[in-house]
Amino acid sequence: MLIPYDVHSSLEQFRFRLLEDKHTNNFFQIHRHDYYEIVYITKGNVKFTIDFKIYNLEENTIYLIKPGQIHQWIEDDFNNKCKGYIFHFMKDFFLYDEMINNLFDNVSNPIIKVNNDSKNNINSLISMIKSEYGVYNKLTTHLFSSIIEYLLRLKQSKENLSFKDNRIYLLIGLIEQNFKEEKSALFYANHFELTTKRLNELAKIHIGKTVSSLIIDRNITEIKRSLIYSKSSIKGISEKLCFKDIAYFSSFFKHHTSFSPIEFRKFKIKQIDSP
Repeated sequence: MLIPYDVHSSLEQFRFRLLEDKHTNNFFQIHRHDYYEIVYITKGNVKFTIDFKIYNLEENTIYLIKPGQIHQWIEDDFNNKCKGYIFHFMKDFFLYDEMINNLFDNVSNPIIKVNNDSKNNINSLISMIKSEYGVYNKLTTHLFSSIIEYLLRLKQSKENLSFKDNRIYLLIGLIEQNFKEEKSALFYANHFELTTKRLNELAKIHIGKTVSSLIIDRNITEIKRSLIYSKSSIKGISEKLCFKDIAYFSSFFKHHTSFSPIEFRKFKIKQIDSP
């Protein structure tokens, strides 16, 4: 069984639920979907995985999940003392795509801290959305668009800026665009007209990782996604991600995960199928 892909109907461009609602077992299963998701924790904390990385979801914090990302609530850590909202939406819900592109870019940290001033305004907008929810109208679109504008403002504040050097944002974006074809740190160093040593120094200062580590991490994430929710063969995944041959691909994956691709696929699918 592969991870089900939860798909919005064309008439369901926006929906939200309370975190403290009663949830079925399906809620806690590893999953992905074709729409955007914003998780807003207003009280308490809970653990959550996004693309195999565990996040401790904290109070007064926003978490952004893009379409296709694999994620899962940690049921053992989940309790009704944690409160907040989960928003699901499609781009078509908005009048302009640009605000969603800017909020869900491939570079920024998917975590936004909400300060007290913004919290009061965002909570007021959510209260207004609640009163309009269930009847689609332009007012709901404008209210939620206002929340997105607040999040964009917060994202650009000093409190939320992850990197002080703009080249780091550019580097992560460049890796996102080229990680399949370009797996050498030299390619990225040449782009910035820097030596590999100097670019590694910058990456270590701002991210704590070398450029090679960032490239490897992005490839491993993509391999894991493909192994779990695609029907492609190991050879097909290897070719899609531009590895020179299947032997090297398997060796690369096992070196960085301790699993062979086949072992990882079987292990994760078994986890998904377990009650």
